[in-house]
Amino acid sequence: ALADLGLVSEREPFRRLFNQGQILGEDGERMSKSRGNVQDPDELVQRFGADTVRLFLMFMKPWEADAPWSATGIGGVDRFLKRVWTVVLDPHGQEGSEGDDQERAAGSAPEAGGRELLRLAHRTLRDVSELYEDYRFNALIAKLMELTNGLMRARGTGASGSAEWHESIRLTLLMLAPLAPHIAEELWSRRLAEADEEWRSVHLETWPAWDPALVAEDTIELPVQVNGKLRDRVTLPMGISEADIEQAVMAREKVRANLEGKEVVRFIHVAGRLVNVVVR
Repeated sequence: ALADLGLVSEREPFRRLFNQGQILGEDGERMSKSRGNVQDPDELVQRFGADTVRLFLMFMKPWEADAPWSATGIGGVDRFLKRVWTVVLDPHGQEGSEGDDQERAAGSAPEAGGRELLRLAHRTLRDVSELYEDYRFNALIAKLMELTNGLMRARGTGASGSAEWHESIRLTLLMLAPLAPHIAEELWSRRLAEADEEWRSVHLETWPAWDPALVAEDTIELPVQVNGKLRDRVTLPMGISEADIEQAVMAREKVRANLEGKEVVRFIHVAGRLVNVVVR
């Protein structure tokens, strides 16, 4: 930044300048003793632990933004870390844990098989790696929460304890380590001990790489238009032929209803973007 402004002649030994935001007092003003709005984090640290408070501060706002202090939401971060603890140490669901019933009842998403779980982990790794580079900590924590929810849904099923499960757990802890260093180290150590592996710190591990084959999408959703007006959406396998796309679209009930009594003049497929059926 100083070199860009012409204030120094040499480039600074840093890749970029990132100005982090401030946590303000509850009144929205900068914290100061004279204003009497200074927040002491020690009480929250004693109640929830340092990792929970650290994670909450990174989750409560974009890192570059200013925001007034509020402890609202720290309970959700605490529950997230408890779920991480649960999936690592009790993959088969032998011990009840806080939130188990809600997680399973909320299972609007189906239970993930081992392969799907690994795909979720690698997609999360891809997204989290990019978000770390951009210092978008709140967004990447949300991604880790989604992954942990997927692990909770798979806990106690045939996927738990599989090779794909253990790899997903390994990736979860590696992604979590920079954010929650203490709990990640503890769970990593217990994981190594259970596998009878030589101890090594999670913080000295190489950052993992995602598998392009696992992050690739299996399906694609296409909006279906009739004479340029959206009438339906269709989900199709990747790599499907043009003939099969046309057959699948023309079989849709909503599409057929809009074609009744009309002549199809042209079927247009803009690859990966949309389908438009031109009629008269």
